[in-house]
Amino acid sequence: MAGDNCLHVKGQTCPFYLRRCIRRMLKTNIDSLPDDIVFDILVHIPAQDIYNATRLVCRKWYQMILTHNFIHVHLQHSTCGLLIKNWLDRTSHPTFVAMRQGRIEISKLSDKSNHLFLSSCNGLILEFDCLKSYALYIANSTKQRSALPTFSANTTSDCSAIAYAATSMEYKVVNTCYFMNGNTDEFEHDCAILTVGVDKSWRRVNIQHLSLTAKELLKRTPFATQGFVHWAQNNLRVVNGEPQYILTLNVETEIFTQIPVPLVHGERLGCYHYLSMGSYLSLLIDCSEFSWEVWEMKPETGEWTKMPKIDLEAQKCIFEQLCCKYDSSGSLTCSLLPVGWLKSKEVLVFNVFKEHTLPIFISPWFCIAYNVRTREIYSIELDSICNTFLVHRNSLVWLDGC
Repeated sequence: MAGDNCLHVKGQTCPFYLRRCIRRMLKTNIDSLPDDIVFDILVHIPAQDIYNATRLVCRKWYQMILTHNFIHVHLQHSTCGLLIKNWLDRTSHPTFVAMRQGRIEISKLSDKSNHLFLSSCNGLILEFDCLKSYALYIANSTKQRSALPTFSANTTSDCSAIAYAATSMEYKVVNTCYFMNGNTDEFEHDCAILTVGVDKSWRRVNIQHLSLTAKELLKRTPFATQGFVHWAQNNLRVVNGEPQYILTLNVETEIFTQIPVPLVHGERLGCYHYLSMGSYLSLLIDCSEFSWEVWEMKPETGEWTKMPKIDLEAQKCIFEQLCCKYDSSGSLTCSLLPVGWLKSKEVLVFNVFKEHTLPIFISPWFCIAYNVRTREIYSIELDSICNTFLVHRNSLVWLDGC
């Protein structure tokens, strides 16, 4: 034997106390790791995997996962992506698409809800059930779901969005509608807010000071960024010279602001596409079928910043080849419609449709993700052409009072 520290020498066996140490080493498992190391490992696991498997491994993990600190840290580590829901076949499973380590990952969520998805914030999903008295629900990735109070018996609730008020640490749902006034025979607009888990009924917001143009925007489907809800003429062609505004509600102060939209070369032409980018709002303006001017707005100030233009004219042949691959008619003529940022300021997702009198999406259905930085192009197959695209985080966030 070469020394007391040797575990094995040819033709000899190691001392008994060393054999006992080796057996103990072989029995070592993850439970022996310090709590902070286990915590750091678990917060990187996707929410759905935590709910379906990880939390059931042992009591220690279960109790750790339920803490507010774990849920908060897990949210910070969660990957932001796009939640895609088929609004025609409401029994289909939602699809979550995210970019991780330079690769696109596609996963099906196990919760098969027959509700429409209206909005998402920190992993909380605002759902709408048009078959059941136009009810609104809050749900998350771990199959938790709770009904919200009815807004009004005479109006629908599909023009709604959810946003997070960071200072008060509250989630608020904003609902807008318009209805016929029986006394004046004129349409009137209404807006109300519900602080989820706190309010038992909706609180109406004063909109009398808003201009008629701003009130008309309240008819549009709202979209949210962190702490703000917005209304605009989204995905619509703008008439040259027509003044354009975006209406923004700060959910913390519950104050409306009417913000002018940027001019393009002194004119307003093409379709305007508003997309959420987490805490910022992006605006893409058509320059052609394959190029867009890009603007970014900070909702706190209403200030617009011009970003580098996205010009895919040089890659047009690639998109046409993809259309030919997926379209049985072999048609090459197609256009791109921006639907969401897969990764903020980096990966933009487009729906693809053929050029006809009306847009006809390619079948079998797919969309395209374009990496603005690397210029890589990815195709993502979908289950349907009738999809809602929401910026989403697969998180464990829930509401104690919900």
